[in-house]
Amino acid sequence: MKKPADKGPVNVRAIEKDLKALFESEDYAFRDTTHQEPESDLSLDQALKLFDRLRETRSSSSPSSREPKWTHPSVFTLGEGDPISTIALLARKAVLKAIEEGWSGPPYNPFTLAEMRGIRLLPTEAVLDARTYSDAKGRFITEFNPQRSAARMRYSIAHEIGHTLFRDCADSVRHRATHQEMKDDDWQLESLCNIAAAEILMPFGTLQDELSIRPSAALILDLRRKYLASCEAVTNRLIRLSAYPCFAFFARLSDVTSRYFVEYRITSPALDKELGIHRGYVLPHSSKASACTAIGARDQEDAQWMPGGEKWFIEYLGISPNTGETHPRVLALAFPPVSPNFTISEPLRFLPGDASEPFGAEPKLLLQVVNDQALIWGGGFAKQARKKWPQAQTDFREWAYGRRNLKLGNIHSVSVRDDLTLVSLVAQKGFKPSAGPKLKYGSLFLALEKVAELATARGATVHMPRIGTGEAGGSWNIIEGIIRETLVSRRIPVTIYDLHPRGADFSRQRSFEYPQTMADELI
Repeated sequence: MKKPADKGPVNVRAIEKDLKALFESEDYAFRDTTHQEPESDLSLDQALKLFDRLRETRSSSSPSSREPKWTHPSVFTLGEGDPISTIALLARKAVLKAIEEGWSGPPYNPFTLAEMRGIRLLPTEAVLDARTYSDAKGRFITEFNPQRSAARMRYSIAHEIGHTLFRDCADSVRHRATHQEMKDDDWQLESLCNIAAAEILMPFGTLQDELSIRPSAALILDLRRKYLASCEAVTNRLIRLSAYPCFAFFARLSDVTSRYFVEYRITSPALDKELGIHRGYVLPHSSKASACTAIGARDQEDAQWMPGGEKWFIEYLGISPNTGETHPRVLALAFPPVSPNFTISEPLRFLPGDASEPFGAEPKLLLQVVNDQALIWGGGFAKQARKKWPQAQTDFREWAYGRRNLKLGNIHSVSVRDDLTLVSLVAQKGFKPSAGPKLKYGSLFLALEKVAELATARGATVHMPRIGTGEAGGSWNIIEGIIRETLVSRRIPVTIYDLHPRGADFSRQRSFEYPQTMADELI
């Protein structure tokens, strides 16, 4: 980045006012680092040095102390813990339940999901985008504007479904508030509903083929058209599972400070750097985010203002503003400095072979899916496991019968050799013929969450056949999506074995040229 030309003296009082707003926006009290009364005028170069010194002081504090507190009353109804993680989990549960009941895609239709959840949909031009309220019987009604574009309507409905995930939704009319109607902290609720909408429009099983492609604004725009989803929904799904070290954040313009601040950020599981960017972080004047003043506008920079002093490549994209606002929000994709050429090895790999003989000398967990009714493993891979490790079958039967543990979502683990533990996931409902799949995706998700904890505690890798696709009748695309979300996102190495190979490309390693400067980047 070129050094700005010195345009003469500037008023330090104005700079102090701006810096004070920046610190106060992040729960900071303005600190006088010089302990001296500044002169009335100083050069722009001197002002920038003062700014950098104060920014370094801010960056030295822990991220948790800088992140502003949640204040919206509805957020408190989510309980303790991170509201972002909680609302995403609630949306995922709703999505998995709907998929079990036949909801399918892509593209996934939020109108259908709303009806499946008992929400009455009413088209009306009386609302700007959409709003949700409850009737005398407590049933939700969502009104939406049919004159909006199809993509906008889909996002609005998904957003309103997000509102219904809050316990106090029926207490008042919920809608995509206009700029004039928004209170100071309403943006917090709107951001959480946007996250829920992303989980709804881009649920498990989407973007599997795109996870090995470097994220970019161009890719996000292409995927937006392909899946009929918003840029925000695509970014949430893509970055959370991307094999490339990067993160994304969404920023909006503050009326109080006239500065862009971060609504929330998403980090790829491959990024292991400590980040100074957090919810509420105020972007510096030098950020190119301010150049994206129109929807679809793009810019990029080699950002030297990032906390830590490293130069990051950042690409910006103007996206739809909040309802009634005039300034577009900004989506940013940020990439850390790395060597010009490197190979990314994805934690998820597919190999030809027998899953009962997993590769590697490290501690390993071998997974199988069992049903919630049978004490004896009688079909598919479980039958093979019973014959190979009869003592494991005996241990499982005693666990399931004696303690009444055979419930959907539970797991049972037993050591079958020094380096190998067999883990049974109770994720199949019964074993008799049924009209639909017997695999319960929600139960599989819960079981794999427990597997992730077990693998992390033991420092183990995870191995399996294509679980849930045999007699359980599950969709592998959805199952792989759940595996990525629960295991791969935590950087737990996972190997899938195909006894009868379905393709020749089993390694998912890619060689990738990282953008080092703006000149190297191809859009």
